[in-house]
Amino acid sequence: MLTPWALRAELRRRPWGGDRLAARWAPGEATIEAGREPVGEAWLAGPWTRVAGGPDAGRDLAALAAEHGAALLGAVPWGRYGARFPLLVKLLDAAEPLSLQVHPDDAYAERFEAASGHLGKTEAWWVLSAAPGARVTWGFAREVTTGEVEQAAASGRWGPLLRELPVAAGDVVVNPAGTVHALGAGLLVYEVQQASDLTYRLFDHGRVGADGRPRELHLTQALAVARLTPGGAPAPAAVATGPGRVELARTDAFVLEAVDPRAQGATWEVGQGSCELLTDLGDARSAAPGKLRWLDGEATMAPGSSWLLPAGLGPVTLHGASRCARCWVPGPASTR
Repeated sequence: MLTPWALRAELRRRPWGGDRLAARWAPGEATIEAGREPVGEAWLAGPWTRVAGGPDAGRDLAALAAEHGAALLGAVPWGRYGARFPLLVKLLDAAEPLSLQVHPDDAYAERFEAASGHLGKTEAWWVLSAAPGARVTWGFAREVTTGEVEQAAASGRWGPLLRELPVAAGDVVVNPAGTVHALGAGLLVYEVQQASDLTYRLFDHGRVGADGRPRELHLTQALAVARLTPGGAPAPAAVATGPGRVELARTDAFVLEAVDPRAQGATWEVGQGSCELLTDLGDARSAAPGKLRWLDGEATMAPGSSWLLPAGLGPVTLHGASRCARCWVPGPASTR
């Protein structure tokens, strides 16, 4: 039977990034992208993530998924995506506002971006900390026309077109594919998304990239996929799922659950339906490690670490760790 893999975080530089992510890992505990821009993203688990230790050390999850197939991924992702690893989870440190952007759905990605190998992209943000007055952009405030969007993109004056939402620590925002959105400044968030890097920018505050050139905009693609009418509620209702566990978001692409095992531990079943990603959200420099146990093994779960739990692992118990994020690909009730 396959057993869990500890994963190595990868720190990526972004012009809007801050100084909070690099400080979460001691030197050597995570890889860091070369360059002089601040660190904006920590890629915790996804197709490009590498195993931190053991016999598979250095291998990425795409290779493991191709080797083990449904035995690792589970029946639901295997049936939906084949051997492609289905999810990507990150931490984002937004010292400045991100670009205004939108992501395609699977159908558009398959038709127009097949060469990239990427899926469409639905995502969710779980706000871990927020500066006073922090906000996110989420969809349009009213129905808009393509002409209005083109004019706003050209002038940079978006004014009342966009819906601005105040956010605080603990809030969750779901961005279905087609939702125009942006993180505001002063936010540290955990993000779960489909395993895709397809992002179409409509506006980027005049930023330049590491090469000194203006970052590319993608207005034609963005207008092809953007929902131009107001959306519904951006934040789902939280649902308690067991001792120390609360479901924060559920979409066709993923379920996001908060796990807090610090008081009495937390137990759940990793079924045949889907593999799972588990991240300890504690500060790696200050929090105490936890203990992750399964039927025939156990491991120390260090603060800041992420783990891939293979489908069919069975009962899992987590003790003493910091607050954690757990996510998987949902399917019919019979698969879990």
